[in-house]
Formats: sequence, C-alpha cells, structure tokens
Amino acid sequence: MLKKLKEFFIELGHFFSFFIEALREFPANFRHPIEIIKNIWNVGVMSIPIIVATSFCVGLILGMQLGNGMERIIAGTAQYMSGALAVSTVLELGPIFSALILVSRVCSSVTAQIGTMKVTEQIDALRTLSVNPIGYLVTPRIIAGMISLPVLGSMSIIATMFGGWIMLSSVHGVDTTTYLMWSQLFLKVRYVWESITKMTVLGGMLLAVSTYHGFYTSGGAVGVGNSTIKSVVTSSFLVILIDYVMSSIFSYIK
Repeated sequence: MLKKLKEFFIELGHFFSFFIEALREFPANFRHPIEIIKNIWNVGVMSIPIIVATSFCVGLILGMQLGNGMERIIAGTAQYMSGALAVSTVLELGPIFSALILVSRVCSSVTAQIGTMKVTEQIDALRTLSVNPIGYLVTPRIIAGMISLPVLGSMSIIATMFGGWIMLSSVHGVDTTTYLMWSQLFLKVRYVWESITKMTVLGGMLLAVSTYHGFYTSGGAVGVGNSTIKSVVTSSFLVILIDYVMSSIFSYIK
C-alpha cells in the first residue's frame, strides 16, 4: 500500500514537472501558431459530428424522462422541466459529456500517436535536431484542447437543448415560447461563464494527461496499449474530479 502511494506521488510530481515545461512553451507556440491550428482541426472540428449527434440524442432522452416524470406527479407541469433541463445542461451535462467524448475520440489517439513516436525513437530524433519535443508535440495540443472544448461544449449544450425541446413539444405539447421563457428564467449569465471556465480547464488538463502518458511510454506495442488504457481511465476520472472541484469552488464564491 505504501509502495503504491509512493509511486503515485512520484508520478504526480513527474506530471506537474512535465505540465510546467509545457506551459513554458506557450509564448513560442503562439508566435508560430501553425501547429495549434492543425491540432484544433483534429481535436475540435473533427469531433463536431459525434458530439452534436450524441448530445441531441441525450436531449431527446432527458426531455422524455423529465417530462414523463413531472406529468406522473402533477399533470400539465412538463413545461417547467425546460428550466431544469437548461440549468443541468449548461452547468454539468454540457461540460462533462463533451469532455468524455473528447477522452474517447481524441485523448486515446493522442496517447497512441505520441507513444508510438516514443517507442520508435522519433522523439529522440527531434531532440537531436534541437527541437524541444514538448514544445512541438505537447503544448500545441494543450492549447488546442483549451480552445476547442469550450466550443464543442457549447455545441453540445445547444444540441441537447434542441433535442429536449423537440421531445417536450412533440410529446407534451410545450410550445417554443414557453420552453424558451422557462429556460431563460432559470438560467443566469454566471452559469454560462462557469461552464466555459470548466471546459477550458478540462480541455487543457485532458490533453496534458494524454500527451504525458504517450510521452513516457515504453515497452513497444504492448506499452503503447497500456499507456492508452491508462490515459483513458485517468482522463475519465479527471473529468468528474475536476468538475466536482470547480463546481464546489463556484458554489462557495456565489
């Protein structure tokens, strides 16, 4: 037990050292943004279809379940669920759902790509060419994650709300004006900023974790597979942990 705990803190120290070095490369990357743009395309643009489609389906499910639940308790109250749907989607479902999609689609592939480069000594080749591999491979991906996830999360929120509206209006007869009125009544501007802040932090941390696991891969093809598994598991847990911590902080500073 103590040995495992010691190994955990040692790896945590390695990660923070790695992350700080990546942060130091931010100014250089912004001066030469071509790698950032390439990674925004891979991380963000290519993730739009799956995030929008799945979020729309989640909206349909939530609209059906929330509407049916309220109608079973008090008839004619399904319209009030639009407000609950809006708040839960903006504050929690949008950030968490889009982050988990990012983990499954992007973080796993990033770890596998960088891990393969590590075991085939391509990262060592970059060092021999006087190229900082962290500045070239890691920092652009972190920046791309910080930029892309808030945009993807916003699309997820819109798609979820749209799916909820379709279900509540078609099944429970909630008209568009009523749906928008209750959504606007429950939502506050600060909820939007809290959601964007969460997604920015999550985007950066998830890409940092996935690049870290790829960067320290060893053991050939088996090692790449193990690093990818570790990356996905750690990133998925971090999504929930970071969301909880940030929600607690925002709740405290109200």
